[in-house]
Amino acid sequence: MTAGKRDEQLSFRPMVREDLPRLHEWLQQPHVADWWDDDATETLGGVEAMYGERVAGTSVVTPWVMEIEGSAVGFIQWYRVEDEADWYPGVAIPPGTVALDVAIGDPAYVGQGHGRRLVLEFVHHVLRTTMPECPEVWIDPDPRNVRAIRAYEAYLGRFPAGDHAVGARARRGACEAELEQWEQSAATYHAVA
Repeated sequence: MTAGKRDEQLSFRPMVREDLPRLHEWLQQPHVADWWDDDATETLGGVEAMYGERVAGTSVVTPWVMEIEGSAVGFIQWYRVEDEADWYPGVAIPPGTVALDVAIGDPAYVGQGHGRRLVLEFVHHVLRTTMPECPEVWIDPDPRNVRAIRAYEAYLGRFPAGDHAVGARARRGACEAELEQWEQSAATYHAVA
């Protein structure tokens, strides 16, 4: 992949079953657990049950490991949005649209500007080759996760507050339940930025 910040080499590889214990450790890190709200990931057995299908290729969700200089630092998973349309009520989904979930699991790599680059490089090097027909890439951070929002702004642009259609599209697939809270926090975030 491409060298960049401090000439660190980024790479991505499909997640395999042997990665699941490390994935479980990452999901327990406070900076991940705060935003990855899923009871199934609280135990290693739960992670193996949930992600076993994904690493076997029998799920609509495809997980990858993100590496910096050959060290696994986090994970990114993608899926076709139309396969998970229940998560996006009331949002028009262009056919072939892909959504991402991202977490830097290793605390040593958090807050150093890696998130932005990891997402950009993944979209460029993995999604463009895997899903060349993909018209849009969506990402849906928790409205309170300012660190993630800052990283994603690099390729999504500013997250505007405003009417539901604009807010949903800017967030690349926001769930209706979060929109009101998102719009309130977006105004606060822009005041700080």
